[in-house]
Amino acid sequence: MSKSFVVRMVVWSALVLYMACDFYFFNGPLHKELRKMFPTPEDKIAQNIADGICARVYNQPIFLGQVDRRVREKLYRTGRDPEKVHATEQQLLRWAAMDELIDENLLRIKTKANSNEISVSDSEIDAEVLRFEKRFESKEALKKAMATQGIQNAKELRFRMAARLQQEKYVLTKIKKHITVSNEEALQWYNDHQKEIKMPERRRARHIFLATLDHPSELAKATLAKHLKLLKAGQINFSSLASTVSEDERSKTKGGDLGWMRKARLPGDFATHAFALPKNKPALVRTKLGWHILEITAIKPPEQLPFKTMKEEIIAAISDGRRADAVKQYRHQLRLINHLHVEIFAQVLRSP
Repeated sequence: MSKSFVVRMVVWSALVLYMACDFYFFNGPLHKELRKMFPTPEDKIAQNIADGICARVYNQPIFLGQVDRRVREKLYRTGRDPEKVHATEQQLLRWAAMDELIDENLLRIKTKANSNEISVSDSEIDAEVLRFEKRFESKEALKKAMATQGIQNAKELRFRMAARLQQEKYVLTKIKKHITVSNEEALQWYNDHQKEIKMPERRRARHIFLATLDHPSELAKATLAKHLKLLKAGQINFSSLASTVSEDERSKTKGGDLGWMRKARLPGDFATHAFALPKNKPALVRTKLGWHILEITAIKPPEQLPFKTMKEEIIAAISDGRRADAVKQYRHQLRLINHLHVEIFAQVLRSP
């Protein structure tokens, strides 16, 4: 054997020995690089845990931070301090929040896959954004609420509202047959509950509205007080004033008319005023949304109504009662069908 051959054999033997030791004894750099290229299931789990990922839906991550933010939102809505929640309850809340996020991600994926069949108009999005904004008394309160929900700006808020509307429409196409109520079912319900059915007092109202979200409260009050004085003096009519001053986009084109209302279906602060004012006596009133010039234009006393009159309301009530169960069942089926595409890393939820 030549000297060069011996050298090559020694080098190759040393290389093979090093690789064997690297792979099987030392867990060296070659072994680590190979595992990065071809990770084992255990490697994937360890990496997800290290990254704070508690679940994946179609490989899209759900981070522990998202779960904890959802938990905080739920606690804040019920007036509870997240810092005072016991660790055991915190774990249960985390599991519930993660389940919600998994269901929402599955629904988002399904909706996106069928987006060509489900359209949402700009006007629908505008109305939804406006309804969201008017829940808050000031721009600061709105910004705080958006930050709590992880919404960075108005563009993202609009995007989320559009996505939610599209998802609601998609779900409706899936549950529609389960919440449809026949005339026979409605009539049976009416006959079974006839003694209990009585239409409560109803009032028809119109208003002129300024939101305190867009105006300082005292400025909005002073503006409407000035217009109310002119209104009472007969110097301007209600319809004209509503069309030029009111910020309620739904009613301003109808002279401020809000239609017939029942006390139980109104926000508490608005109902208190609407069902205390005398007829045809416009007044300046305050609600959490802003200031109103409110006038009651007609009053219907409580009465027993025939089935023909109650039919649409009965159908709506039965349908609404079925809706929650239908949505819950659909989400359950969605989870079962797609369970192979959902991974959960329970260890992350147990972290402090």
